[in-house]
Amino acid sequence: MVSVAIVPAARGGELITEYDIPQKESYPTAVTTTGDATVWFIEFNANALVSFDSKSGVMKEYPILSGKSHAMDMTADKNGILWLVEQDVNVLSKFDPKTKTFKEYVIPFKNVDPIIVYAARTGDIWVLGWNNDMLIRFRPGTEKFEKFIIPTPNSSSFDLTEDRSGNMWFVERSGNKIAMFDPEKKRFREWGISPAMKSPLGTVFDSKGMIWYLQMVDNMIVRFDPKTAKQETFDMPKNKGTSEIAMDQSDNLWMVQHTDNRLLRFNTKTATMQMFDLSEGESKPNSLAIDTKGRVWFTESGTGKLGMLDTAALLDESKKMRVKIKTTEKIFR
Repeated sequence: MVSVAIVPAARGGELITEYDIPQKESYPTAVTTTGDATVWFIEFNANALVSFDSKSGVMKEYPILSGKSHAMDMTADKNGILWLVEQDVNVLSKFDPKTKTFKEYVIPFKNVDPIIVYAARTGDIWVLGWNNDMLIRFRPGTEKFEKFIIPTPNSSSFDLTEDRSGNMWFVERSGNKIAMFDPEKKRFREWGISPAMKSPLGTVFDSKGMIWYLQMVDNMIVRFDPKTAKQETFDMPKNKGTSEIAMDQSDNLWMVQHTDNRLLRFNTKTATMQMFDLSEGESKPNSLAIDTKGRVWFTESGTGKLGMLDTAALLDESKKMRVKIKTTEKIFR
């Protein structure tokens, strides 16, 4: 741990609060949450993992063991352990918040370029490689890796989630498909989206077991029924691209739009959209996570901030957004 920052706690009633990050040029990216108060994110340029205690306002930085690791994604398992994929060094990294220590595992397959990581309910850690059609399983108990080759070549597979039966789901951005892998049978199943390329993004489940993803080419939100393979599409507002999606406990689909500098909330029950423009035009939000209180946390790579949208402040669809910028005292130890 090399730095600590203490930020003032957010006051009630503010819709969006932004917190300064100690290293402005650190380029914060992937974000996740653990427990009811701790937010974690990666500082891409600083090669570090950062924790933020939303109750105390304390922000701590932990250097990643491998230099210039290019850590791309992060997930938290059921025990609160953080798992990161380090693309440039072909490593899966574990961080224990209790001991404040990292442990790195070199992935024993060539040219994996790990880009997506997901912690399953079973405790297994799943990894997608970029441009190599690999789905990889790591079992922490045995510390063994196992790889599975995605049937569609050059699939550019992306985003991972699991269904209630423990099957892993993802999209094939170049393969133009939705895919599922059954870990017990070790078998893939794929569904073509359409004859035309749609560049799908994101896989999240709602409470009814429906999968939601985006079709980036024609600017659509899609609901996919795994039982019938039927799809229903919904138009999105004009935009320049979404970088990540998440589903909250009320079946609202949240999207973060890097270039358009905003967050979107799509109510999947009423098919209505709400947009939240950020206060600074160069915020460039790129990742989001939803905590147990329903708060939406997001990283702002352009301005070097951590943002939080408090859904409790959303009293109605017409509520105006108020943004409060929080300053940070920089302390280096």
